[in-house]
Amino acid sequence: MPGTTKKLLQGLLNKHREEQNVDVPFTKENTFLFDSEPFRYLALRKNGIQLDNEQTLSYIKSWDHSVKECTRLMAYIVTRPLHGISKTLSLNEAEQLIRKLSRPIAETARLIEENIQLAKECKEKVLSNSVIVSQGIPQNNAEVKRLRHPRTVCADKKCCRVIQDGNQQKLEYLSICHDVCYLKGVVQEKLSDPELEYCEAMDPDTGKMFEIFFY
Repeated sequence: MPGTTKKLLQGLLNKHREEQNVDVPFTKENTFLFDSEPFRYLALRKNGIQLDNEQTLSYIKSWDHSVKECTRLMAYIVTRPLHGISKTLSLNEAEQLIRKLSRPIAETARLIEENIQLAKECKEKVLSNSVIVSQGIPQNNAEVKRLRHPRTVCADKKCCRVIQDGNQQKLEYLSICHDVCYLKGVVQEKLSDPELEYCEAMDPDTGKMFEIFFY
């Protein structure tokens, strides 16, 4: 078992068991010790530092020990049950879906509030003038226009403007960074997504991120 490291590892595992209710065994069968000496030896060789026979033999012994531990580790791994990657992917897809729903839910809530306000105003008008009852209750209707392709646009103040749509204010994006952008791993309708660093519209030399909007 490891020397001074043992207490640290045991403390982390105990904390994990208490907080997550998951008990990770800490036994010789699932613990693998790798000496740092072989890595130090490689660094010395790379920098052209000569070693005497006694030092070389010590490094060889440490190297052989690490090789045996690595072999034991591989043998242990192949006996473990396979991990269901599809389950992890499903969780990731669910997380992405939840993120995408945040804006539609907010827009729906805002639309409902506006219609409630319109209904209250209409009620007051009907009480004072019953003739307008036949006109019905006014309401705002939202219409979603889906783009043919996903698009990356800039949300900087210089690249967009606020336009008035009836009683509503909306953003109009004037600058299109990448008209047809199928970059993977990007959350739609999210500002400054780190994955946008790999978009073709980004400078690969500087890696500079701009405030952009993907939808």
